[in-house]
Amino acid sequence: MTDIVLALIIPFLLMVVVTRVAFSVIGASIVTWMVCLVVLPVQSWIVGIIAFISFVIGFFVSKERLKKKPGM
Repeated sequence: MTDIVLALIIPFLLMVVVTRVAFSVIGASIVTWMVCLVVLPVQSWIVGIIAFISFVIGFFVSKERLKKKPGM
C-alpha cells in the first residue's frame, strides 16, 4: 500500500520541485527517474504504471509552471 502512495507522490513532487531549481524539464526528468528507481521498489507492474502516470502529470504541470514563472 505504501508503494502505491509513494508512486503517486514522489514523481509528481520531484518534477515540480526540481524543475524550479534546475530551470530545465529534461534535467528534472533525469533526476526524477534516478530518484524513483532508487526509492520505489517496483515489485509489481501496477506500481510502475502509477509512477509513470504521476511522472507524466508532473511533467506537464512543471512545463506550464516553468513557462509562467521561470526559476526560483
